[in-house]
Amino acid sequence: MTGLVERDTELHALRELVLRVEAGHGGLAMVEAGAGLGKTVLLRHLRGLAADHGCVVLSARGAELERDFAFGVVRQLLEPVLPRDDLQRQQLFRGAARVTEALFGSGDGQAAPGSPFPLLNGLYWLLVNLAERGPLVVLVDDAQWADQPSLRFLGFLARRLDSIGILVTVTIRSVDHGDDELVDDLLATDNRTLLRPRNLSAQGVADLVRSQFGPGAHEEFCAACHAVTGGNPLFVRELLRVLVSDGVRPDAEHAATVTAAGPGAVHWYVAARLRRQSAAMRSVARAVAVLGNDSDLPVVAAQAQLTWAEAAAAARRLTGQGIFERADPPAFVHAVVRDVALSLIPVEDRAAEHERAATVLLGADKPVAQVASHLLRTAPAGMPDRIATLAAAAGQAFQHGSPETAAVFLARARTEPPPPALRAEISRRLGNCQAHHLAIDDAEARLREALALADAGRQRALCAYSLARFLNGCGDPQEAIPLLCQALDDLEGVDDPALLLEVEAELVGMARADLAGHTLVLRHLDSFDRRPGRSRAVLDSQRALEAVFTGRPADEAIRLARSALAGDALTPERCGLWSAVHTMIVADQLDEAERRTQRALDTAVDRGLLFPMGIIRCHLARIALLRGDLAQAAEHVELGTAAVPRPNIGLPALDSTAIHLLVERGRLAEADAVLTDSALAGGRPARSSVHLWLLEARIRLRLAQGDHAAALADSVACGRLLENWGAGGIWDVPWRLLAAHAHRLAGNHQEGSALAHEQLRLARDFAVPRHIAVALRATAEFAAPADQRRQLAEAADLLRGGPGRLELVHVLVDLGAAQQRDGDREQARTTVRRAAELAAECHAGELVERLRAGQAAAGGRLPRLRLTGLHALTPSERRVAKLAADALTNREIAERLFVSEKTVEAHLSSTFRKLGVRSRTQLVTRMTAIPAGG
Repeated sequence: MTGLVERDTELHALRELVLRVEAGHGGLAMVEAGAGLGKTVLLRHLRGLAADHGCVVLSARGAELERDFAFGVVRQLLEPVLPRDDLQRQQLFRGAARVTEALFGSGDGQAAPGSPFPLLNGLYWLLVNLAERGPLVVLVDDAQWADQPSLRFLGFLARRLDSIGILVTVTIRSVDHGDDELVDDLLATDNRTLLRPRNLSAQGVADLVRSQFGPGAHEEFCAACHAVTGGNPLFVRELLRVLVSDGVRPDAEHAATVTAAGPGAVHWYVAARLRRQSAAMRSVARAVAVLGNDSDLPVVAAQAQLTWAEAAAAARRLTGQGIFERADPPAFVHAVVRDVALSLIPVEDRAAEHERAATVLLGADKPVAQVASHLLRTAPAGMPDRIATLAAAAGQAFQHGSPETAAVFLARARTEPPPPALRAEISRRLGNCQAHHLAIDDAEARLREALALADAGRQRALCAYSLARFLNGCGDPQEAIPLLCQALDDLEGVDDPALLLEVEAELVGMARADLAGHTLVLRHLDSFDRRPGRSRAVLDSQRALEAVFTGRPADEAIRLARSALAGDALTPERCGLWSAVHTMIVADQLDEAERRTQRALDTAVDRGLLFPMGIIRCHLARIALLRGDLAQAAEHVELGTAAVPRPNIGLPALDSTAIHLLVERGRLAEADAVLTDSALAGGRPARSSVHLWLLEARIRLRLAQGDHAAALADSVACGRLLENWGAGGIWDVPWRLLAAHAHRLAGNHQEGSALAHEQLRLARDFAVPRHIAVALRATAEFAAPADQRRQLAEAADLLRGGPGRLELVHVLVDLGAAQQRDGDREQARTTVRRAAELAAECHAGELVERLRAGQAAAGGRLPRLRLTGLHALTPSERRVAKLAADALTNREIAERLFVSEKTVEAHLSSTFRKLGVRSRTQLVTRMTAIPAGG
């Protein structure tokens, strides 16, 4: 009757989108409008149009009652089209799509990954596999009510539609989505088609009135209908339905009657129409309003307390009355009509209705999340059965990669409340879920509450352990450590050796991060070593770092660290991994350190571990910085800083790399701004091991600013911290060299020279070329001219072929200056030119310009350097190229990196051009020059 009046613009746009998808070009269309403006009618039209053009259509509708059903909309879309034939399913769920089988109750028994990222990627490839059979049209109505994981997937999908034949069309209510960032994210998608149907004009409403009452309908009557409905198509339809059924004449006299009803007339008319129905029809309408559209008719009958036959007859009559769109499964013609039906249930009765719905659904063996969604709307009553159902739904939601949804169920369980024996555990699980999705303040409150509620023994130990891990993840090992000591005490006499080992292993790791915790490390490392079943990886990881602390040769520390890192015994959310990785960084085994840290990143993504992203990215950034790959370091800083909120254990280290990069580029004011917002701002002392990297960055910034007094004070303080920490030998923060440089600037040459030579002695004992070279460069600053050139030449020889390219640049710059001073101008130009080439490869553009300016001042000239070859690749191009060189197909690369094939093709095309290659065979040859971690 009203559906497509004055919708020519929208219909044309939808027709064009169908023609595009038929030609293999995907796209996103958003239909945003208020309730009743015809969004669903447009979607229905698109469904028919797509089917006429041979498209496969997937459709779903969001519902308020199902917002807590993780991936509920996704399941609505896909379950109807999944084949039953095993061979067809195997083809559909191939590659990255395989991880999604558990969402649909199938697969080889493996659970869905706990991370949303592989699921989102897998669902994308599942749709790609479906689209291979023909163009695909995905329709989602009322997306503002979709569950969060499904909305997140739609956003993921929307940014990957450029190269596949999938059209996604989503409708949202412009008011109801509020400030939902996932809906806003969809609206902000590039290259989307946005349709905003408007209210009908007065003429449009008049045409509809006359289509019902005939051409003789009076102009005033038509105008009254427009005024009352505001031109809303749904309201017009409902108003006309009532006016026709009531036998109202469309004349001027009745126009006044319609106008007098006012803006609330439509709601009143719909409510009156519902009230006039029989008791059975009202009960069925009420049941569907509570249960939601498309509920099974037997379930509706049980909810309405009718027989199946009575409910079926009532649903048919409601369909005939235009209240239901269909009778089996029953569904309202529009959400607004359902809203009216729901409003007729007294507020005081609604909790009881949802209680009955939960009981009915549980008896019908419906999914536990569907049952729990009704329990969310009941009044707390201390019922243990509710706790079990809500906890089970939370566990399922967490397993399916939705800790936010799990937290909703657990929060409701907490308010039930649980019986005393369960209260601490419910709060602990809730806090862990909130920490998992980075609701930091809420997580801390719940975890502290859990510990306060816990009795002695295992439960108290669990709560202390969870809180300690959270606090350590927030960068506060000092408060975490006593909690773990308490947990060990609570576990005395408890028969849970696995938990005991886990707690003590983390205690050793957290104490290692505490700059005042060395004595505790040694005591509990010895205790841990005596426990049956202890982890050899944990022991070797800590012993590797202890070997560095005590100044033993690097080979011994490397051997222990490699043993610890073999296999996957050390996971990214556990402390032991980072002791071994840090050992490899200090020993300059950057390729191995990066490989293992990258594997930790992959593991964290696969498991949805957001909290460790800061510590993972800060290590990757540090490794890239030490390698001299400034572009890669900057990317890790950007990604890591964006991934986690403050506070986080990795942020001080990410800030430190950011400061180093800014100092390298001469942007000292920006570096100072980063420092001002960092963990050491306002004179706060360094307390954690990651603070040492930040302290080093502050010293370098102060030296660059010419504040040698502050730099010297910080360097000396850093030395004391390292000594108290137990690290008296070589460390990756060379405090002695920083202090020596500050002394030289202050004119204290004797003190500076002594510190530089002490560092050189320790470096030679440690036997790592980079450390020896860096110390040689420092001693050269205090040496006689003849010795200076020799020491710099030795340093350059040590660094050539190693990973420290930026260190080599600085040594070559100093060596070139020494050669120039000695009158060896040709050799000096050659040396500086090589330094400039390396600086360009490191993406240190500002340094290149400084070298060019210096040569010009000395009467020489550096050629314009153009970055070519492997070093011209962006970090993303390098990742794609490495995977291509490992013989992965474009699709396999796209699956691995969570991008589209078109993105992979674009990166490879750019890579081939920069490297001057024409085939993957040639690419393999060129890529062998890239370090294993690069």
